[in-house]
Amino acid sequence: MLQELQLSIVVENSASLSNNSVWGQHGLSIFLELGYGHEIVRLLWDTGASSEVMLHNAYAMNIDLFDLDLICLSHGHYDHSGGLMGILNCARPGLPVLVHPDAFCPKYKTRPDLKYIGIPFTREQAQAAGAVMLDGRKPVEIASGIMTTGEIPRIVPFETVEGFRTVRDGKCYPDAINDDQALAIGLAGKGLVVVSGCAHSGIINTIQHAKKITGIDELYAVIGGFHLMSADEKRIEATAEELVELDPKLVRPGHCTGSRAVCMLQRALGQRCQPLSAGEIIIL
Repeated sequence: MLQELQLSIVVENSASLSNNSVWGQHGLSIFLELGYGHEIVRLLWDTGASSEVMLHNAYAMNIDLFDLDLICLSHGHYDHSGGLMGILNCARPGLPVLVHPDAFCPKYKTRPDLKYIGIPFTREQAQAAGAVMLDGRKPVEIASGIMTTGEIPRIVPFETVEGFRTVRDGKCYPDAINDDQALAIGLAGKGLVVVSGCAHSGIINTIQHAKKITGIDELYAVIGGFHLMSADEKRIEATAEELVELDPKLVRPGHCTGSRAVCMLQRALGQRCQPLSAGEIIIL
């Protein structure tokens, strides 16, 4: 099992006050260093919205992108994938990029108006830049103690997906964002760590699925976007109640969670809940 875990928040909506060399931008990217004794696996979870901010912040945080072992994309929205092409120009040739096969489908938001929010390049362009694209619809074990969740079952009744559209066969349909996935990590002596992208599937659905596929019942930490930015108060309260029941030691909401939801989660969870910011390093 994984012995040590360090997460560097490379891209986030806001920047850390203690690191004035990084930039904030709407998006998410987390650099994970997975420690197995003398061996370290280096994984990048999402790539932010733009190459400019992604590369600037990685350089400011002394992250060598050439040393990456793998990139995983949580889903096919621009704010989680837009920095990939810039990274590929800096990374070693043949870098694996793990993504759900539906991530490259056309994606739009409908509120407040219709806008394209999908991946801003094609699969073929990423491959031409040196990526080895790996499709993962089901859970994929990346290394000992860490896997992607694959598609997340939608079970919790209050966690719904609304306001997104996709195009298939020339027709526009509601998009349930089935490509949404997370990381499920078993940390020795502590329990389960869940790292989300946007948690379009619902953060509680995400946690429950991570527990199921890993067989780890003890939830230690939840880190990433919870997509409660546009949620009503009833859904946020229900999410907070479920998190209190799950009793994680650390909750770090960011990106699409929204300040209103972060405040409500902090009231429910106390000091163990703190918002994410670019430039910070979390050691578990």
